[in-house]
Order: sequence, then C-alpha cells, then structure tokens
Amino acid sequence: MLNLIIFDMDGVIVDSEFVGFSYLQQFVEQIKQRTTPISHEEYSAIIGRSYDDFYLAIKNVSHSDLSIKEIGIKLGEFSKQHLSNIDYLSIFRKDILHIIQFAKQNNIKLALASSSEAKRMEQILTDCGIRQYFDYVVSGTVFPKSKPHPEIYQHVLAHFNLSADQAIAIEDSTHGIKSAKGAGIKVIAYEENRIAMDQSLADYKGKDMQAILAIIQQLYSE
Repeated sequence: MLNLIIFDMDGVIVDSEFVGFSYLQQFVEQIKQRTTPISHEEYSAIIGRSYDDFYLAIKNVSHSDLSIKEIGIKLGEFSKQHLSNIDYLSIFRKDILHIIQFAKQNNIKLALASSSEAKRMEQILTDCGIRQYFDYVVSGTVFPKSKPHPEIYQHVLAHFNLSADQAIAIEDSTHGIKSAKGAGIKVIAYEENRIAMDQSLADYKGKDMQAILAIIQQLYSE
C-alpha cells in the first residue's frame, strides 16, 4: 500500500535545476584555474549534491586553489547577486496540484526532502502556495551526509514510521535517485533531457506531473 510520497524540490516541484545549472557554469568559469574545457557531463555531475560535497565537486572540476570554505562563501555571494530574485511561481510545475489532490483524497502523506537550506525550501513552498499540504519538510543540511547518501530518506521513513515499500520518491538528479534507492525506496524520475543526468536507476520515469500522477495511481491500486 502506498502511504507516502516524498518529493525532491529543485528540478521536480520547481524547474530551478536548469536555471541554476546555467548560473553554476558562470560561477565555475569565474573561479576555475583549469586550462582545458569543462564538459556538459562534468557540470551535470555536480547537480544534486549538497553544500560541502557540492563545493568539493566544484573545486575538483574547476581545479581552483580556493578552499572548500572559500568556494562556499563566494558561491553564496554569487547566488545572492544572481538567484535571489528568481520568481519561483513562474517556474512552479502547477500540475503537482493534481498529485497533491490525489494524495489527500487517499490519505497519502506528503514529504519534501531536499538538499537545499530549510529557509529556501519553506520560501519556495510558500511562494507556490503549497506549504500547507506537506506533512513533513526536511533539509539535507541537517545531516552529516546528504544525497547521494540515503540518510535523508531513511530519516523521512522513520519520521512516519513507515517501511520503504510503503513510499515512493520523485527525483530528477542522479544523486537524488541514488539516495532514495539506497534507502530501499522506489523512484519515479522526472525526466530531464536538458542536463546530462543519469536516471537509469529510477524504477519509473515521467515526462511531466500528469505522467507521474498516472504512475502513482497505478502503484496505489496494486
């Protein structure tokens, strides 16, 4: 029986992964000391990580002499300058409301498990008008290791006192999919073809929220 749907945020609820991807490239170009070009695949491999792991991946791909801490500070400054005014409602995938409606009609709990900071998660959910529908929201920043480590998903299952086979995760990034699968949870990947993400570990794929809803309805009926 399906009792819990766990959403990722960036690239699933809001189409922010692709927006952030272009800014990530700009930032890395500013700090890189690498003399050879950075491939699209190398940039894509950074996506879905959280904080120290994210900064380390940037350092490795850019060959920067900056420390991980310094990269974090500079990225924070860059993000405030370029990302603070994003209109999240304009990139909100509104068809998620059909999934929310189905979940509420069938007493299925909703959770958000993202690598983002809690404040940003709350802001986006509120801006999109869906905060009240989520039974639990947790940030990967509160764990020693976030995605692709499974701890964040294990934590969500423990919070609801549910087993992995009672839940489904909706993810887009390689690291997010690995995180959920590591916790034993089946994954629906929100298809992303603009960034070179490996979604091969996902159990199902949906091109949009309507397709994902159809998968959820099928799983619920089984």
